[in-house]
Amino acid sequence: MQTYRTRAQLKQDAKNTLKGNWGKGILLYLITMLYAYGTSVYSAGININNALNNPTNLGTHFSTYGIVSTIIGLLFGVISTTADYRALDWIRNPQLQFQPVISNFARFKNPDWYKMIGMFIIVYVLTALWSLLLVIPGIIKTFSYSQTYFIYKDLSDKGQAGGYALVDFVTKSRQLMDGHKADLFVLYLSFIGWFILGGITLGIGFIWIIPYMRLTLANFYRDLVEKNPNVV
Repeated sequence: MQTYRTRAQLKQDAKNTLKGNWGKGILLYLITMLYAYGTSVYSAGININNALNNPTNLGTHFSTYGIVSTIIGLLFGVISTTADYRALDWIRNPQLQFQPVISNFARFKNPDWYKMIGMFIIVYVLTALWSLLLVIPGIIKTFSYSQTYFIYKDLSDKGQAGGYALVDFVTKSRQLMDGHKADLFVLYLSFIGWFILGGITLGIGFIWIIPYMRLTLANFYRDLVEKNPNVV
């Protein structure tokens, strides 16, 4: 029987990696955090007041905003996921030397970087279809497909990704998460206190919380793969 790391161990590994390197961790996720903050402010209506002042242009505004925001969101999705890739490398090798901000764009050097967008779309569509049944199946599938991008990274690094269709990485994530969806759900729940603290500090606390959480999630994947090498 496989013995997996406990939540406490997963978190401690992340803290050990960040110890003395919090600045590097913050810079690694700075772009992701700025994008999340910017989109939340925009969604709140700060930048659409002008459109609301001219109702005749409202439909055009929202249709244009939807297209542009989707394209920008997909590109920032690549950037954010690439930061997670570096976090995985870092959690595997705490002595790893890298440039945190530049690391966000490392995936664009790969000629197949666009495949990540394809996977984003596939995961979104599959999750949405399950959500049409009920909310709970959609949530379950969200956790089931959560390791898709890490699996793609590992197989791509091994030079083996080309032998698979994009949906195969989703399938492998489902196989890897079999019996572990509840573990990941509880791991997320364990950060609720930190997120409350982030809210109390008007978002300032998230500067440290986000790197801590994302490295912990990368560590969760590392543990699964180490115990299930037949999947990846």
